[in-house]
Amino acid sequence: MANNEKNNGAMFPEWDFSKAWAEMKVPNFDVDALIAAQHKNIEAVNMASKAVVDGWQAFAKKQAELWQAAVEDTGALAQGVAAAKEPVEKIARQAAFAKSSIEVGISNVREAQEMAAKATNKTVDIVSKRWVESVEEAVAMAGEATPKADAVAK
Repeated sequence: MANNEKNNGAMFPEWDFSKAWAEMKVPNFDVDALIAAQHKNIEAVNMASKAVVDGWQAFAKKQAELWQAAVEDTGALAQGVAAAKEPVEKIARQAAFAKSSIEVGISNVREAQEMAAKATNKTVDIVSKRWVESVEEAVAMAGEATPKADAVAK
């Protein structure tokens, strides 16, 4: 590379970078493949983000429905307790409501957990599929960029 230097009286030598680059025997690099891979990465992130947002929207909608049902049930309980004449009947209605509320609450928690798991699994599936594809693309790009044995020998 010493023959690449030109001083021309300047303090620092001038370099012929194209010649230096050619002498380094850098393997070919497919920029288009890299851009395509990054485009796929962005698409996967967008898909995963959409899955997360869709999951949270479904979860929020379900929570609103449950809240509405709880308000209606509580109103019905209040009317039922107020209509009861005997204290024992009032306590029985409250106990039945408490039991029903606990059962519905447990069912709702299970359903919420299933919704969250479904959204999480969908997101993980999207991201993990793209990771595998990225590794395969990197291996393919590395294989294309690696100089062949006969080219190196020349």
